[in-house]
Formats: sequence, structure tokens, C-alpha cells
Amino acid sequence: MKTIKLVTLALLATCMISWNNATAQDGNFYTVTTWKMEVPEGGSRAEMNALLEEFGEKIVKKNTKVISQKVMHHVSGSDLRDVVVISEYASWNDIDAAGTMQDELVMKAWPDEKARDAWMESFMKYVVTHSDEIYQEYPKMTK
Repeated sequence: MKTIKLVTLALLATCMISWNNATAQDGNFYTVTTWKMEVPEGGSRAEMNALLEEFGEKIVKKNTKVISQKVMHHVSGSDLRDVVVISEYASWNDIDAAGTMQDELVMKAWPDEKARDAWMESFMKYVVTHSDEIYQEYPKMTK
């Protein structure tokens, strides 16, 4: 019985190592950010959407490390506060490079610190919380 468990464990480990080696270079990477957002008193969904669109135009669309990005909002279910942002990158390193480029683009879009802080304050009044995850696609299972 002990031998069977060891062989099973060894096969499982081999499969995992083989899968990791096979996919280490294959498949793009994705960050998934889920924002919980609420419209506060004095705010509006139109303003919130305008802020998201402004960031997309000034920052995301100019970031050459971001291959694509989807912004989606929850339309059915018990909690309609979710805004999910899925960004695609060619590699793990491009995620870091995109972050650096994003910082540079933010400084360029709002060179005045007071204007930058005002924009951030306007956006953050809608944010309750958020979570971030990183995924890698498995190309053989892509439709």
C-alpha cells in the first residue's frame, strides 16, 4: 500500500512538473481585478463610468504592454456592485512593465499633483473594496 501511494504521488508530481514546463512559455497572462463599487451620495453612475472611461483613454489604451482589456459590470444576481477588469499581457514580466508604464502615463495625464489627487479622490469615493488575481491561459483549452 505504501508503494502504491509513493508511485501515485510520484506520477502526480511528474504530471504537474510536465504541465508547468509545457505551459511555462505558452499562453498569455491575465490580471483580474474585481472592484466593489457603490454610488455615494452626491455621485452618479454616469460620473463613475466617465471616470473609468477617462482612465481607459488616458492610461490603458496608451499602455503598450497591455494587449487587451475588458471592463465588465455585474448585471444579474444579488450583488450588482461588481466591476470586473480583465487585462491581458504577453508575459509575467509584462505585468510589471505595464505597472511601471501605467505610473508614467498617470504622471503624464495628470502632471499637476493636485489634479491627480483630485481625480483619484473622485474615483475612490465609488470604491468599497477590490481584489486582484493573476491567471495564465491554457492555450490547448481555448476556443
